[in-house]
Amino acid sequence: MVGTKKGNVDSDIIFSAMRRLYKQEEFDKIVLVSGDGDYKMLVDFLIEEDRFEKILFPNRKYRSSLYKKIGAPNFAYLDDQDVKKKIQWIDSKTD
Repeated sequence: MVGTKKGNVDSDIIFSAMRRLYKQEEFDKIVLVSGDGDYKMLVDFLIEEDRFEKILFPNRKYRSSLYKKIGAPNFAYLDDQDVKKKIQWIDSKTD
């Protein structure tokens, strides 16, 4: 078979989140970075369970239309100044 191999990153992320919920592992809320609509059901479920913080869209032009109905408090864009500051702060703590 010739071509690029595709991983199961989407399903791995969904499985990991659901496993943590099922096993009642201790964690804060989930932040997801994606514009892909494949996560919409997970996002809806996590919002219902009050375990969802935010989805960060990498690109303002190409986010899935499935996310149109989630409220503004549940999403942001990676290029927002506030988001950049928080990421820089976290990154400085890991150095």
